[in-house]
Amino acid sequence: MFWRRERAETEDDEQKDLSPEEKPRGLEKSRELGKISLTFHIGDESQVGRVALLLASTTSPDAEEQCKDQIAAMGWRSVATEVGGLAGEVPHKLTRAVVGAALNGGVVNKNSGEMHALMHATAEAIGSFMAMSLLESSVGVKLAIVRNDSWLAVAVVGDAAYHAMAHHERSGLGIMHI
Repeated sequence: MFWRRERAETEDDEQKDLSPEEKPRGLEKSRELGKISLTFHIGDESQVGRVALLLASTTSPDAEEQCKDQIAAMGWRSVATEVGGLAGEVPHKLTRAVVGAALNGGVVNKNSGEMHALMHATAEAIGSFMAMSLLESSVGVKLAIVRNDSWLAVAVVGDAAYHAMAHHERSGLGIMHI
């Protein structure tokens, strides 16, 4: 995700004087440890959350596009976007990013029922991602919105940290009936 790369680049100066044991894991220069390819069988419309988590977990533009193509082949709609900043800034950025992505991506229509479902699913997802009272933590997330005829899911996958030495991954999921 863009946030991890930017954070790693801006913190290079901070980490220059650290020994290898003191450097945070995961912020090393880009390298691939491996690749995991999986097949999931989606047997019910209620599995929209699982699909949203898969899309939010993609780590490259190609993987994201492949995932979205497979979702579309099922007749479902999806979109992904990214948001980053201090936790206190994220709710404002998040609302604009989610609404813009969902409308521009054709995942929801601009009516009260679908917008209501989108905002509730988003609130549930970000609430399970982390407590927004952690105002000084840095946050970088990828959001995926997936919907079918009955359900809408918002998945959040990303990193949060008070300091570069303490960052770690988190995820959250919100689902709402349309």
